[in-house]
Amino acid sequence: MSINSEYFTEKELSCRGTGECDMNEEFMSKLEKLRIKFNTPMIITSAYRHPAHNMAIGGARHSAHTKGQAVDVSVSGKDALRLVRLALEQGMTGIGVAQRGPYDKRFIHLDDLKNSEQNPRPWIWSYK
Repeated sequence: MSINSEYFTEKELSCRGTGECDMNEEFMSKLEKLRIKFNTPMIITSAYRHPAHNMAIGGARHSAHTKGQAVDVSVSGKDALRLVRLALEQGMTGIGVAQRGPYDKRFIHLDDLKNSEQNPRPWIWSYK
């Protein structure tokens, strides 16, 4: 998929292991709307992951990243809380919170997977 975005580049959304970029169009539409509402640059630290790369780095078996339906955004403090609130308003159904440790390692995971037995939604979790 070719990325046509005012706010995000194909490079930052591509798999770190393979360079492929297979982001879901519906997810990207939500992400664009979220970025407009957030009105602050969003630094993407992980987006699409090829399934083999996801496995190699120990990613979740049914990760939304492998479907092009997830991003991890480097954010902390009040901006993290504001991002979560706006993400829920824009239809994100999976929120992962990593807000401990060094500020440059903190992030919020966002995805829009549909409710299923494997991925109950809406869902929020914290990382160790």
